[in-house]
Amino acid sequence: MDDIFYFVDLPGYGYSKMSKKEQEQVGKFIEHYLFNRKEISLIIFLVDIRHSPTSNDRLMYNYIISSGIPCLILANKADKIAITKVDNYVKSLQKDLNPIGDIPTLPFSSERKIYKDDVWNFIDDFFQQL
Repeated sequence: MDDIFYFVDLPGYGYSKMSKKEQEQVGKFIEHYLFNRKEISLIIFLVDIRHSPTSNDRLMYNYIISSGIPCLILANKADKIAITKVDNYVKSLQKDLNPIGDIPTLPFSSERKIYKDDVWNFIDDFFQQL
């Protein structure tokens, strides 16, 4: 990756303590950002590998799909499950969230940094193809 790029961390929804009004404002901000920023090359969508996608995960996934921007699903917290089960959890998440299988899904652990080489290789390959 010879050119400069930025990671932009959009507000999350997870376990935050936002009011319904604040959640609505954040949703509008995210929607506006995704549909109006022409510089976005790739969306990295973080989900918890340990759980089935929540209604908020599905809502965000639909925002991402409707944006038409390429996406990588990152199944975070992979360090919280047995390494022998990670592949099955990733496959299950992929089947549940993206049954067509056209969006790559990779395990990751932000805490222990495991699987980071696979993620960086994907990102590097993605930008090499642009």
